[in-house]
Amino acid sequence: MSGPPLGVNGMGALAGWADLEAAVPQVAATMRRYLIQISCVLRPGSVGGADLALRSFAAFLAQAAPEVTSIAQITRRHIEDYKPWLAARPGQNKPRLTPGTIIHRLGTLRMFFIRIDEWGWAEAPPRVPMFTGDLPRSDHPLPKALDDASAAKLLRAAQNDKRLLVRVTVEMLLRTGLRVSEYTSLQADAVVQIGAGPWLHVPVGKLREDRYLPLHPHLVALIDQYRAAHVDPANPLLLPRENGKPADRHAVTRYINKAGAAAGLPHIHPHQLRHTLATQVNRGMSLEAIAAMLGHYAGDQRSDHSPPAA
Repeated sequence: MSGPPLGVNGMGALAGWADLEAAVPQVAATMRRYLIQISCVLRPGSVGGADLALRSFAAFLAQAAPEVTSIAQITRRHIEDYKPWLAARPGQNKPRLTPGTIIHRLGTLRMFFIRIDEWGWAEAPPRVPMFTGDLPRSDHPLPKALDDASAAKLLRAAQNDKRLLVRVTVEMLLRTGLRVSEYTSLQADAVVQIGAGPWLHVPVGKLREDRYLPLHPHLVALIDQYRAAHVDPANPLLLPRENGKPADRHAVTRYINKAGAAAGLPHIHPHQLRHTLATQVNRGMSLEAIAAMLGHYAGDQRSDHSPPAA
Protein backbone atom coordinates (compact mmCIF):
# COMPACT_ATOMS: atom_id res chain seq x y z
CA MET A 1 0.00 0.00 0.00
CA SER A 2 1.28 3.46 -0.81
CA GLY A 3 1.23 6.44 1.53
CA PRO A 4 2.44 6.90 5.11
CA PRO A 5 3.08 3.86 7.32
CA LEU A 6 0.00 2.60 9.13
CA GLY A 7 0.89 3.25 12.74
CA VAL A 8 4.49 2.04 12.56
CA ASN A 9 5.94 2.80 15.98
CA GLY A 10 7.96 5.99 16.02
CA MET A 11 7.07 6.89 12.43
CA GLY A 12 4.57 9.57 11.56
CA ALA A 13 1.01 10.22 12.65
CA LEU A 14 -1.66 7.58 13.01
CA ALA A 15 -3.29 6.69 9.69
CA GLY A 16 -6.62 8.17 8.70
CA TRP A 17 -9.67 6.20 7.61
CA ALA A 18 -8.90 6.58 3.91
CA ASP A 19 -5.61 4.67 4.29
CA LEU A 20 -7.19 2.14 6.64
CA GLU A 21 -10.08 1.47 4.27
CA ALA A 22 -7.55 0.69 1.56
CA ALA A 23 -5.53 -1.64 3.81
CA VAL A 24 -8.24 -3.38 5.89
CA PRO A 25 -11.57 -2.48 4.25
CA GLN A 26 -13.88 -4.81 6.19
CA VAL A 27 -12.28 -3.95 9.53
CA ALA A 28 -12.58 -0.23 8.81
CA ALA A 29 -16.18 -0.60 7.65
CA THR A 30 -17.23 -2.30 10.91
CA MET A 31 -15.45 0.29 13.03
CA ARG A 32 -16.97 3.22 11.16
CA ARG A 33 -20.43 1.68 11.42
CA TYR A 34 -19.86 1.43 15.17
CA LEU A 35 -18.79 5.08 15.39
CA ILE A 36 -22.00 6.13 13.66
CA GLN A 37 -24.02 4.21 16.24
CA ILE A 38 -22.32 5.65 19.31
CA SER A 39 -22.45 9.17 17.86
CA CYS A 40 -26.22 8.99 18.45
CA VAL A 41 -25.77 8.77 22.24
CA LEU A 42 -22.31 10.10 23.17
CA ARG A 43 -20.79 13.56 23.15
CA PRO A 44 -18.69 14.49 20.10
CA GLY A 45 -15.54 14.48 22.26
CA SER A 46 -16.22 10.90 23.38
CA VAL A 47 -16.85 9.80 19.80
CA GLY A 48 -13.59 11.46 18.75
CA GLY A 49 -11.72 9.51 21.42
CA ALA A 50 -13.30 6.26 20.23
CA ASP A 51 -12.39 7.13 16.64
CA LEU A 52 -8.73 7.51 17.62
CA ALA A 53 -8.69 4.29 19.66
CA LEU A 54 -10.21 2.23 16.84
CA ARG A 55 -7.90 3.71 14.22
CA SER A 56 -4.97 2.76 16.42
CA PHE A 57 -6.07 -0.88 16.57
CA ALA A 58 -6.86 -0.97 12.86
CA ALA A 59 -3.39 0.40 12.10
CA PHE A 60 -1.89 -2.36 14.25
CA LEU A 61 -3.82 -5.01 12.34
CA ALA A 62 -2.78 -3.60 8.98
CA GLN A 63 0.87 -3.58 10.00
CA ALA A 64 1.29 -6.57 12.32
CA ALA A 65 -1.60 -8.94 11.47
CA PRO A 66 -2.24 -8.71 7.71
CA GLU A 67 -3.99 -12.10 7.79
CA VAL A 68 -6.93 -10.47 9.62
CA THR A 69 -9.52 -9.23 7.15
CA SER A 70 -12.55 -9.03 9.48
CA ILE A 71 -13.20 -8.10 13.10
CA ALA A 72 -14.73 -11.57 13.50
CA GLN A 73 -11.24 -13.05 13.09
CA ILE A 74 -9.78 -11.22 16.09
CA THR A 75 -8.46 -13.60 18.76
CA ARG A 76 -6.95 -13.21 22.19
CA ARG A 77 -3.49 -13.48 20.64
CA HIS A 78 -4.07 -10.30 18.62
CA ILE A 79 -4.94 -8.38 21.79
CA GLU A 80 -1.86 -9.68 23.57
CA ASP A 81 0.32 -8.56 20.64
CA TYR A 82 -1.41 -5.20 20.42
CA LYS A 83 -0.74 -4.16 24.02
CA PRO A 84 3.08 -3.94 23.75
CA TRP A 85 2.70 -2.42 20.27
CA LEU A 86 0.51 0.31 21.73
CA ALA A 87 2.80 0.85 24.73
CA ALA A 88 5.73 1.48 22.35
CA ARG A 89 3.95 4.12 20.28
CA PRO A 90 5.07 7.74 20.58
CA GLY A 91 2.78 10.21 22.28
CA GLN A 92 2.12 13.85 21.53
CA ASN A 93 5.43 15.58 22.18
CA LYS A 94 6.52 12.55 24.23
CA PRO A 95 8.54 9.44 23.37
CA ARG A 96 5.71 7.16 24.54
CA LEU A 97 1.97 7.32 25.10
CA THR A 98 0.98 8.21 28.65
CA PRO A 99 -0.56 5.52 30.90
CA GLY A 100 -3.84 7.43 30.83
CA THR A 101 -3.95 7.34 27.02
CA ILE A 102 -3.17 3.63 26.97
CA ILE A 103 -5.93 2.96 29.51
CA HIS A 104 -8.40 4.97 27.44
CA ARG A 105 -7.53 3.27 24.15
CA LEU A 106 -7.66 -0.23 25.57
CA GLY A 107 -10.85 0.48 27.52
CA THR A 108 -12.52 1.95 24.43
CA LEU A 109 -11.46 -1.05 22.34
CA ARG A 110 -12.84 -3.45 24.95
CA MET A 111 -16.15 -1.60 24.97
CA PHE A 112 -16.25 -1.84 21.17
CA PHE A 113 -16.02 -5.64 21.36
CA ILE A 114 -18.57 -5.84 24.18
CA ARG A 115 -21.11 -3.67 22.38
CA ILE A 116 -20.96 -5.34 18.98
CA ASP A 117 -21.30 -8.69 20.76
CA GLU A 118 -24.34 -7.45 22.70
CA TRP A 119 -25.82 -5.98 19.53
CA GLY A 120 -25.52 -9.33 17.79
CA TRP A 121 -23.41 -8.07 14.91
CA ALA A 122 -22.23 -10.79 12.54
CA GLU A 123 -18.79 -9.14 12.56
CA ALA A 124 -18.32 -9.75 16.31
CA PRO A 125 -15.70 -12.35 17.32
CA PRO A 126 -17.06 -15.63 18.76
CA ARG A 127 -16.15 -14.33 22.22
CA VAL A 128 -15.06 -10.94 23.55
CA PRO A 129 -11.24 -11.11 23.38
CA MET A 130 -10.54 -8.52 26.09
CA PHE A 131 -10.86 -8.45 29.89
CA THR A 132 -10.73 -5.77 32.56
CA GLY A 133 -7.27 -7.06 33.47
CA ASP A 134 -6.00 -5.84 30.10
CA LEU A 135 -6.23 -2.25 31.33
CA PRO A 136 -3.22 -1.05 33.33
CA ARG A 137 -3.85 0.57 36.68
CA SER A 138 -4.12 4.35 36.64
CA ASP A 139 -1.50 6.33 38.53
CA HIS A 140 -4.17 8.97 39.16
CA PRO A 141 -7.38 7.38 40.47
CA LEU A 142 -10.62 9.28 40.22
CA PRO A 143 -11.12 11.82 43.01
CA LYS A 144 -13.01 10.46 46.00
CA ALA A 145 -16.19 11.90 47.43
CA LEU A 146 -16.00 14.17 50.45
CA ASP A 147 -17.17 12.58 53.66
CA ASP A 148 -20.14 14.13 55.47
CA ALA A 149 -18.02 16.17 57.87
CA SER A 150 -15.88 17.62 55.07
CA ALA A 151 -18.92 18.42 52.94
CA ALA A 152 -20.47 20.22 55.91
CA LYS A 153 -17.28 22.21 56.53
CA LEU A 154 -17.09 23.19 52.86
CA LEU A 155 -20.71 24.36 52.83
CA ARG A 156 -20.24 26.44 55.98
CA ALA A 157 -17.01 28.02 54.70
CA ALA A 158 -18.62 28.88 51.37
CA GLN A 159 -21.57 30.52 53.10
CA ASN A 160 -19.18 32.65 55.15
CA ASP A 161 -17.15 33.78 52.15
CA LYS A 162 -17.52 37.47 51.31
CA ARG A 163 -17.57 36.72 47.60
CA LEU A 164 -21.07 35.62 46.62
CA LEU A 165 -19.78 33.80 43.54
CA VAL A 166 -17.81 31.42 45.74
CA ARG A 167 -20.93 30.59 47.71
CA VAL A 168 -23.20 30.07 44.71
CA THR A 169 -20.59 27.96 42.89
CA VAL A 170 -19.96 25.60 45.79
CA GLU A 171 -23.63 25.19 46.63
CA MET A 172 -24.66 24.68 43.00
CA LEU A 173 -22.11 21.94 42.42
CA LEU A 174 -22.75 20.23 45.76
CA ARG A 175 -26.52 20.35 45.43
CA THR A 176 -26.92 19.49 41.74
CA GLY A 177 -23.96 17.25 40.89
CA LEU A 178 -23.33 19.24 37.72
CA ARG A 179 -20.13 18.79 35.75
CA VAL A 180 -18.06 21.98 35.68
CA SER A 181 -18.61 22.35 31.93
CA GLU A 182 -22.38 22.13 32.48
CA TYR A 183 -22.28 24.65 35.32
CA THR A 184 -20.26 27.26 33.40
CA SER A 185 -22.49 27.01 30.31
CA LEU A 186 -25.90 27.22 32.01
CA GLN A 187 -28.13 29.64 30.13
CA ALA A 188 -29.88 32.60 31.73
CA ASP A 189 -33.27 30.89 31.44
CA ALA A 190 -32.07 27.58 32.93
CA VAL A 191 -34.21 27.88 36.09
CA VAL A 192 -37.77 26.92 35.18
CA GLN A 193 -40.97 26.27 37.08
CA ILE A 194 -42.50 22.83 36.59
CA GLY A 195 -45.62 22.22 38.60
CA ALA A 196 -45.10 23.70 42.05
CA GLY A 197 -41.33 23.51 42.14
CA PRO A 198 -38.25 25.05 40.51
CA TRP A 199 -36.09 22.91 38.22
CA LEU A 200 -32.77 23.43 36.46
CA HIS A 201 -32.71 22.84 32.72
CA VAL A 202 -29.35 21.32 31.71
CA PRO A 203 -29.16 21.06 27.90
CA VAL A 204 -27.27 18.47 25.86
CA GLY A 205 -25.37 16.52 28.50
CA LYS A 206 -23.11 13.49 28.20
CA LEU A 207 -25.83 11.46 26.49
CA ARG A 208 -26.61 14.38 24.19
CA GLU A 209 -30.07 14.92 25.61
CA ASP A 210 -31.58 17.57 27.86
CA ARG A 211 -32.29 16.84 31.49
CA TYR A 212 -33.97 18.62 34.39
CA LEU A 213 -32.73 18.69 37.99
CA PRO A 214 -34.93 19.68 40.96
CA LEU A 215 -33.68 22.77 42.79
CA HIS A 216 -34.11 23.57 46.46
CA PRO A 217 -35.88 26.96 46.88
CA HIS A 218 -32.91 28.19 48.94
CA LEU A 219 -30.60 27.62 45.98
CA VAL A 220 -32.99 29.46 43.67
CA ALA A 221 -32.94 32.42 46.06
CA LEU A 222 -29.14 32.35 46.11
CA ILE A 223 -29.01 32.34 42.30
CA ASP A 224 -31.44 35.29 42.19
CA GLN A 225 -29.35 37.15 44.77
CA TYR A 226 -26.16 36.74 42.75
CA ARG A 227 -27.82 37.70 39.47
CA ALA A 228 -29.43 40.79 40.97
CA ALA A 229 -26.07 41.98 42.31
CA HIS A 230 -23.69 41.03 39.51
CA VAL A 231 -25.34 39.93 36.26
CA ASP A 232 -26.56 42.13 33.43
CA PRO A 233 -30.06 40.92 32.42
CA ALA A 234 -28.83 40.80 28.83
CA ASN A 235 -26.07 38.31 29.66
CA PRO A 236 -26.88 34.92 28.07
CA LEU A 237 -25.34 32.98 30.98
CA LEU A 238 -27.02 32.13 34.26
CA LEU A 239 -23.94 32.51 36.49
CA PRO A 240 -21.08 34.33 34.76
CA ARG A 241 -18.25 35.95 36.67
CA GLU A 242 -18.87 39.41 38.14
CA ASN A 243 -17.32 41.01 35.02
CA GLY A 244 -19.86 39.24 32.83
CA LYS A 245 -17.43 36.77 31.30
CA PRO A 246 -17.94 33.02 31.62
CA ALA A 247 -16.03 31.14 34.29
CA ASP A 248 -13.77 28.28 33.26
CA ARG A 249 -12.65 25.09 34.97
CA HIS A 250 -9.64 26.77 36.55
CA ALA A 251 -11.75 29.58 38.00
CA VAL A 252 -14.30 27.13 39.41
CA THR A 253 -11.50 25.11 41.00
CA ARG A 254 -10.17 28.29 42.63
CA TYR A 255 -13.60 29.18 44.05
CA ILE A 256 -14.05 25.71 45.53
CA ASN A 257 -10.59 25.64 47.05
CA LYS A 258 -10.94 29.13 48.48
CA ALA A 259 -13.79 27.78 50.60
CA GLY A 260 -11.93 24.51 51.12
CA ALA A 261 -8.85 26.31 52.47
CA ALA A 262 -11.02 28.30 54.86
CA ALA A 263 -12.52 25.02 56.04
CA GLY A 264 -9.07 23.50 56.60
CA LEU A 265 -9.51 20.93 53.82
CA PRO A 266 -6.82 19.69 51.39
CA HIS A 267 -7.06 20.45 47.66
CA ILE A 268 -10.50 19.62 46.26
CA HIS A 269 -11.08 18.56 42.67
CA PRO A 270 -14.43 19.88 41.33
CA HIS A 271 -15.49 16.36 40.36
CA GLN A 272 -15.33 15.38 44.03
CA LEU A 273 -18.48 17.43 44.60
CA ARG A 274 -20.29 15.39 41.95
CA HIS A 275 -19.12 12.16 43.59
CA THR A 276 -20.18 13.53 46.96
CA LEU A 277 -23.76 14.08 45.87
CA ALA A 278 -23.94 10.66 44.20
CA THR A 279 -22.66 9.00 47.37
CA GLN A 280 -25.19 10.79 49.55
CA VAL A 281 -28.07 9.97 47.24
CA ASN A 282 -27.03 6.31 47.21
CA ARG A 283 -27.05 6.32 51.02
CA GLY A 284 -30.35 8.14 51.19
CA MET A 285 -28.74 11.17 52.81
CA SER A 286 -29.10 14.57 51.18
CA LEU A 287 -27.14 17.75 51.74
CA GLU A 288 -30.21 19.06 53.54
CA ALA A 289 -29.46 16.58 56.34
CA ILE A 290 -25.90 17.87 56.60
CA ALA A 291 -27.12 21.46 56.56
CA ALA A 292 -29.62 20.63 59.30
CA MET A 293 -26.80 19.27 61.50
CA LEU A 294 -25.10 22.64 61.13
CA GLY A 295 -28.27 24.55 61.93
CA HIS A 296 -28.80 25.86 58.39
CA TYR A 297 -32.27 26.13 56.84
CA ALA A 298 -33.90 24.98 60.07
CA GLY A 299 -37.32 23.44 59.55
CA ASP A 300 -36.81 22.85 55.84
CA GLN A 301 -35.12 19.54 55.10
CA ARG A 302 -36.77 18.47 51.84
CA SER A 303 -34.30 16.46 49.76
CA ASP A 304 -32.90 18.23 46.69
CA HIS A 305 -33.78 15.16 44.68
CA SER A 306 -37.33 14.42 45.77
CA PRO A 307 -39.92 15.13 43.05
CA PRO A 308 -41.79 18.42 43.22
CA ALA A 309 -45.45 18.55 44.01
CA ALA A 310 -47.66 18.23 40.98
